[in-house]
Amino acid sequence: MAETSPYTHGIDVTDFDAGAESCSPYRVALEHLYQRLDLERMAPDAQATVDRDLGVYAEFLDTMGSPHLSRPVIHFTGTRGKGATLAHLEAILKHAGYHTGATVSPHLVEVRERIRVDGQSLERERFAELYHMIQPMIDKRPAVACFRTVFELLTALAFKTFQVEIVDAALVEVGMGGRLDATNVVDPVLSVITRVGLDHMNVLGNTVGEIAADKAHIIKPGKPAVIAPQLEEALTPIMERAMQTGSELWRIGHEAKLTVREVNVNGTRFDLTTPNRNYTDLRTPLLGAHQAENAATAVLAAERLSADRAYALSSEQVQAGLQLVQWPGRGEIIRRDPIVLLDGAHTPQGAGVLRELLNACWPDRPVHYILGFNRDKRVQDFLKALDRTPEMAYTTAARTPRALSPEDTASIVRQHGWKSQAVALDKVYELALEHADSDAILVVTGSLYLVGAIRRLFLLQKQKLTTF
Repeated sequence: MAETSPYTHGIDVTDFDAGAESCSPYRVALEHLYQRLDLERMAPDAQATVDRDLGVYAEFLDTMGSPHLSRPVIHFTGTRGKGATLAHLEAILKHAGYHTGATVSPHLVEVRERIRVDGQSLERERFAELYHMIQPMIDKRPAVACFRTVFELLTALAFKTFQVEIVDAALVEVGMGGRLDATNVVDPVLSVITRVGLDHMNVLGNTVGEIAADKAHIIKPGKPAVIAPQLEEALTPIMERAMQTGSELWRIGHEAKLTVREVNVNGTRFDLTTPNRNYTDLRTPLLGAHQAENAATAVLAAERLSADRAYALSSEQVQAGLQLVQWPGRGEIIRRDPIVLLDGAHTPQGAGVLRELLNACWPDRPVHYILGFNRDKRVQDFLKALDRTPEMAYTTAARTPRALSPEDTASIVRQHGWKSQAVALDKVYELALEHADSDAILVVTGSLYLVGAIRRLFLLQKQKLTTF
């Protein structure tokens, strides 16, 4: 194992970034970055104690030339689907000839995945080069300042990337919530809110309404917003925010009508009626009825951008762009004998969506699970919502201090009435494959961090096979 940097407080960056060992400048940048607090590695109770002062953070961004205000931004939040919706809109804009930037979280295999230009993750050397550009401004501020988290610095790096690359559209996904999220320093041309449910309750609130109110703060005065279907409890505070800001809303289920046509192993087909156009038989290669909703929200966002003359997007470009979307780790098939499905569902809401996907595409096949959760997740509610009894559930843990131990997860799974076996992360994938028949489905879920870890193992295994 590589030596641990003194800057990372005992963290070996190669544990969560598969590319750190292969590019020295990239690793050095990551080691400097991870001197700061990493909310994703912190215990859930400690997250709420971190001061998130957007005024101080905006002042810091001003020292590097206010990159957050330099390019047109489309801002995304939600509990489920915000990343997939962003990816669909990114594909549409890119296909239409626009130079796009995007920032998403978390990463699956390498940190650089969090910043994309024209749909591609930053190259390792380019990541290091751009980070070196902003490092002097970082070093002028002590780690105890209000802008002090890894996420805030990655967000600053993304903004700087979009400024330097002169992108036509910067698609920005919030990290957590909306009101005090580091991304909420932008002045977007459009805000997009996907489905809101219970998540990050230790920071955002105890009810869907409280969480929606926090997320609704990405809606800015006089700027339009596109809203995915919502529970009434979530829609009420979103509507109140729109009234306060004088923002016009376009909503799936109100100003736009979605009809799902078909869900199968090749993708999802749907119809969509918007205020300006009628689309018949749109298709996304992503799996599940929920992806029809995410794709439809992206199409409605594209329609709004076109109506506001921010971008010129024809119906043909929208339709063709959707089919080019890529969104790893969310309903992604990485192997077909047996089928291995990666899905980063981490909430009961997400588990219900995953259940519907499994029932639509593989209703009669035996299922095996690889499960791992963070300690702040409602595991019992997740299992109840998943409601597809497996042949075996292998429990493990991603390498993060927030992870629930494999043994504790196995205990909860057994209490639910399922067979379970706790397995170390580096052994769980091969063990599960060994015991899954060719007609089975092996589903990796419960945490995006786990999905990323298994995806790394899969890619390493694939690389070894192609070496010989």
